[in-house]
Amino acid sequence: MSRTVAVLLATALAAGVVVLYLFDPSAATFYPRCLFHALSGLQCPGCGLTRALHHVLHGRWAEAFRLNAFGVVFAPLLLAGAVSETRYVLRGPSSTPRLVEKPWIAWVAFALIVSWGIGRNLMSV
Repeated sequence: MSRTVAVLLATALAAGVVVLYLFDPSAATFYPRCLFHALSGLQCPGCGLTRALHHVLHGRWAEAFRLNAFGVVFAPLLLAGAVSETRYVLRGPSSTPRLVEKPWIAWVAFALIVSWGIGRNLMSV
Protein backbone atom coordinates (compact mmCIF):
# COMPACT_ATOMS: atom_id res chain seq x y z
CA MET A 1 0.00 0.00 0.00
CA SER A 2 1.44 3.35 -0.97
CA ARG A 3 1.58 6.42 1.22
CA THR A 4 -1.07 8.16 -0.91
CA VAL A 5 -3.49 5.26 -0.57
CA ALA A 6 -2.99 5.19 3.20
CA VAL A 7 -3.71 8.92 3.49
CA LEU A 8 -6.80 8.60 1.28
CA LEU A 9 -8.11 5.68 3.34
CA ALA A 10 -7.54 7.56 6.59
CA THR A 11 -9.35 10.60 5.19
CA ALA A 12 -12.27 8.47 4.00
CA LEU A 13 -12.49 6.81 7.42
CA ALA A 14 -12.54 10.18 9.17
CA ALA A 15 -15.26 11.45 6.82
CA GLY A 16 -17.27 8.27 7.44
CA VAL A 17 -17.05 8.75 11.20
CA VAL A 18 -18.30 12.34 10.86
CA VAL A 19 -21.25 11.21 8.71
CA LEU A 20 -22.04 8.40 11.13
CA TYR A 21 -21.95 10.81 14.06
CA LEU A 22 -24.22 13.37 12.38
CA PHE A 23 -26.80 11.07 10.76
CA ASP A 24 -28.63 8.37 12.72
CA PRO A 25 -28.74 5.13 10.67
CA SER A 26 -32.20 4.41 12.13
CA ALA A 27 -33.60 7.56 10.51
CA ALA A 28 -31.37 8.28 7.48
CA THR A 29 -32.24 6.42 4.31
CA PHE A 30 -28.87 6.61 2.53
CA TYR A 31 -27.19 3.90 4.62
CA PRO A 32 -27.11 0.51 2.86
CA ARG A 33 -29.39 -2.23 4.15
CA CYS A 34 -28.14 -5.74 4.88
CA LEU A 35 -28.73 -7.87 1.79
CA PHE A 36 -28.21 -11.10 3.76
CA HIS A 37 -30.93 -10.14 6.25
CA ALA A 38 -33.29 -9.00 3.49
CA LEU A 39 -32.93 -12.31 1.64
CA SER A 40 -32.77 -14.77 4.54
CA GLY A 41 -34.42 -13.08 7.51
CA LEU A 42 -31.34 -14.01 9.55
CA GLN A 43 -28.83 -11.60 11.05
CA CYS A 44 -25.33 -11.55 9.59
CA PRO A 45 -22.38 -10.92 11.93
CA GLY A 46 -22.50 -7.22 11.05
CA CYS A 47 -26.25 -6.60 11.37
CA GLY A 48 -26.84 -3.64 13.66
CA LEU A 49 -23.20 -2.56 13.60
CA THR A 50 -23.77 0.78 11.88
CA ARG A 51 -26.46 1.72 14.40
CA ALA A 52 -24.28 0.40 17.23
CA LEU A 53 -21.29 2.51 16.15
CA HIS A 54 -23.56 5.56 15.95
CA HIS A 55 -24.56 4.93 19.57
CA VAL A 56 -20.90 4.46 20.58
CA LEU A 57 -19.99 7.81 19.02
CA HIS A 58 -22.71 9.39 21.18
CA GLY A 59 -21.61 7.56 24.33
CA ARG A 60 -24.64 5.25 24.53
CA TRP A 61 -22.77 2.01 25.16
CA ALA A 62 -25.71 -0.07 26.44
CA GLU A 63 -27.74 0.57 23.28
CA ALA A 64 -24.70 -0.18 21.13
CA PHE A 65 -24.04 -3.45 22.95
CA ARG A 66 -27.70 -4.46 22.53
CA LEU A 67 -27.54 -3.94 18.76
CA ASN A 68 -24.27 -5.80 18.10
CA ALA A 69 -22.28 -6.87 21.15
CA PHE A 70 -19.51 -8.56 19.18
CA GLY A 71 -19.09 -5.57 16.89
CA VAL A 72 -18.77 -3.17 19.80
CA VAL A 73 -16.01 -5.34 21.29
CA PHE A 74 -14.31 -6.21 17.97
CA ALA A 75 -14.42 -2.76 16.30
CA PRO A 76 -11.69 -1.23 18.50
CA LEU A 77 -9.41 -4.17 17.71
CA LEU A 78 -10.07 -3.73 14.01
CA LEU A 79 -9.39 0.00 14.29
CA ALA A 80 -6.15 -0.68 16.19
CA GLY A 81 -5.05 -3.03 13.41
CA ALA A 82 -5.87 -0.44 10.75
CA VAL A 83 -3.99 2.30 12.62
CA SER A 84 -1.01 -0.01 13.13
CA GLU A 85 -0.92 -0.92 9.44
CA THR A 86 -1.26 2.73 8.38
CA ARG A 87 1.57 3.78 10.71
CA TYR A 88 3.68 0.94 9.31
CA VAL A 89 3.08 2.17 5.76
CA LEU A 90 3.62 5.85 6.53
CA ARG A 91 6.65 5.57 8.84
CA GLY A 92 8.32 2.46 7.54
CA PRO A 93 9.01 -0.98 8.96
CA SER A 94 11.85 0.07 11.25
CA SER A 95 9.76 2.46 13.36
CA THR A 96 6.50 0.62 14.00
CA PRO A 97 5.75 -3.08 14.43
CA ARG A 98 2.70 -4.41 12.61
CA LEU A 99 -0.14 -5.49 14.85
CA VAL A 100 -1.45 -8.11 12.44
CA GLU A 101 1.57 -9.91 11.09
CA LYS A 102 0.72 -13.57 11.61
CA PRO A 103 -1.81 -15.36 9.37
CA TRP A 104 -3.29 -17.24 12.34
CA ILE A 105 -4.62 -13.94 13.73
CA ALA A 106 -6.75 -13.47 10.62
CA TRP A 107 -7.99 -17.07 10.87
CA VAL A 108 -8.95 -16.63 14.52
CA ALA A 109 -10.76 -13.38 13.70
CA PHE A 110 -12.59 -15.13 10.86
CA ALA A 111 -13.63 -18.01 13.15
CA LEU A 112 -14.87 -15.59 15.81
CA ILE A 113 -16.92 -13.62 13.28
CA VAL A 114 -18.51 -16.76 11.82
CA SER A 115 -19.21 -18.10 15.32
CA TRP A 116 -20.88 -14.82 16.28
CA GLY A 117 -23.01 -14.90 13.13
CA ILE A 118 -24.22 -18.42 13.89
CA GLY A 119 -24.58 -17.89 17.63
CA ARG A 120 -26.63 -14.70 17.44
CA ASN A 121 -29.19 -16.44 15.22
CA LEU A 122 -29.35 -19.49 17.49
CA MET A 123 -29.90 -17.27 20.54
CA SER A 124 -32.85 -15.53 18.91
CA VAL A 125 -34.69 -18.77 18.11
